[in-house]
Amino acid sequence: MATTCLTNYFRRDILNGVIDIGDDTIKMALYAGQSHSQTTTAYTSSGEASGTNYTAKGNTLAGATDALDNTNHVAYYDFNDTSWSSATITADSCLIYSDTVTSPTADVSIYVGDFGGSKSSASGTFQVVFPAANYNTAIIRIA
Repeated sequence: MATTCLTNYFRRDILNGVIDIGDDTIKMALYAGQSHSQTTTAYTSSGEASGTNYTAKGNTLAGATDALDNTNHVAYYDFNDTSWSSATITADSCLIYSDTVTSPTADVSIYVGDFGGSKSSASGTFQVVFPAANYNTAIIRIA
């Protein structure tokens, strides 16, 4: 089972100015039975979901919006929800990664997410809904 957290590689690369969420191509790949953790390095095809209308390496996340909550001292990013239409997919976790970064680590990981069990679509829409964009629920947040 996957963990839900920012990865160590994201923390390193954001501090070094390697990742720029606002300018990089940020993608979400879906996985079935693949264990991810805080130490996940980068995108991998191992254990990646497959099925009708799912493309390897996943979807590009659109609508990256940054915000700063000065009261709670948290910076965070939000994305538009993402979906795969007319898809037959089963997944239990996801990986958000930068498809732009090539060095020091290509396709460097940002976030690993556990869906809390297998989620499926059968010739329908497989949708990932991001939580509300605020200091304590946004997927990518730094305190």
